[in-house]
Amino acid sequence: MAPSFTLRKLTPKDKEAAIDFLRRFFFLDEPLNQTINLLETPESRCYELEDYAASSLADGVSVAAVDENGDFVGIVINGLSRRDEVDYTDKSADCPDPKFRVILKVLSDLDRQARIWDKLPLSCHTVLEVRIASTHSGWRGRGLMRALCEESERIGKEIGAGALRMDTTSAFSAAVAERLKYKKVYDVLYSDMPDAPHPEPPHLEARVYIKEF
Repeated sequence: MAPSFTLRKLTPKDKEAAIDFLRRFFFLDEPLNQTINLLETPESRCYELEDYAASSLADGVSVAAVDENGDFVGIVINGLSRRDEVDYTDKSADCPDPKFRVILKVLSDLDRQARIWDKLPLSCHTVLEVRIASTHSGWRGRGLMRALCEESERIGKEIGAGALRMDTTSAFSAAVAERLKYKKVYDVLYSDMPDAPHPEPPHLEARVYIKEF
């Protein structure tokens, strides 16, 4: 019998456990991080990256999959974006870590160019953003990511969001968005982004997806 799991929301109290999970199963493997050698060894830490990952927990819309022992086997860090708080200012220059500054620059440029609010109906005032998604390596291929993202969608509807957003920086995350029937609204090759890292194929572009309710 396959191991079972339950889903629960994450809170700021889960920060340390969530960051520990992401350090083991996401930070080192993410193609942009690999390309710039953001973390040189499994023991290396980028506190700016960790703070960025944990900053959305206060929104109360992130989800974890927990196994029978109470351990995380999957995490989706979600955050909320509101139409009346749109700010396309590039804040990457304020980041003290020069390597992570490159990542923030890519994300900022992607947000500014995609301009999703111009693509959503005026009745949509809140968007739930799927910002980081990761599963335990031993649990991959079991539909865990689908369950986490579907729970995120349920939460989005519950709080009155008008759409979900997923920015994909790798071919892996883009494949997840496609499987979940998100609509691609913007894409750009890394080779066309000034100062962007150039990950190895198949991770050649960044995309922005949305899914309206």
